[in-house]
Amino acid sequence: MTELQSKNNSIEKYSKFSDVNAVLKKAGELLSKIEAEYKKSLTKQTISDELLVEIKDFFGNLRSSLDYLRGKVSKFNFPVCKTEQEFENSTTDLSQELKNVIKKWQPFNGNQWLATFNTLNNKSKHITLIPQKRRETTQTRVTHPNGDGVSWTQGVTFGSGVSVMGVPIDPQTQMPILNNIVKTEKITWVNFDFDNSQISELPANISALPFMKDCFAKICELIGEMEALISE
Repeated sequence: MTELQSKNNSIEKYSKFSDVNAVLKKAGELLSKIEAEYKKSLTKQTISDELLVEIKDFFGNLRSSLDYLRGKVSKFNFPVCKTEQEFENSTTDLSQELKNVIKKWQPFNGNQWLATFNTLNNKSKHITLIPQKRRETTQTRVTHPNGDGVSWTQGVTFGSGVSVMGVPIDPQTQMPILNNIVKTEKITWVNFDFDNSQISELPANISALPFMKDCFAKICELIGEMEALISE
């Protein structure tokens, strides 16, 4: 059982409001399921449409938690604003204390992740499921028996005469020559990134699972800060 699953199965609540808590709890359950499905997909070239639907639902539940909570004090949805003026125009009905909390999380205050989250939610809900593309990252790691080590990623090249930890690098293979001094490993990580080829406002190379985990954690934190100012 993962840490997230353990949290979901405990009596701990994400929110003091039952509707907000319900959608956050569902988002947490979906995230655990999505993570398990990603692990099964690492040997594949694509992500299934079924998993993309679960990701759409995950983003939708997170978005609902924000809108439900603002709905406790307003008739409007939670704002995601590019400029401070846009934010001020969208929050005239809120107390200054609540505005201050929401304002610090806005994209114009450096939280670009919230704009990206909102784009992914809107596109997948109203336009189409957001496809993902496989990205492999290879790293070469050289380790000495004394515990020292050095590593480099793909794209790094060495010229003639270069040595690593006393072992010459073969300029043709870009690997240490065979030796009895160090241990050489070639490690490949697999990520699935959100495909931004058809979505100009979506940044490149957003690794899907880490981004979703980050969104979940930050939105739970944001909701906690807001709820401290909202009475049941």
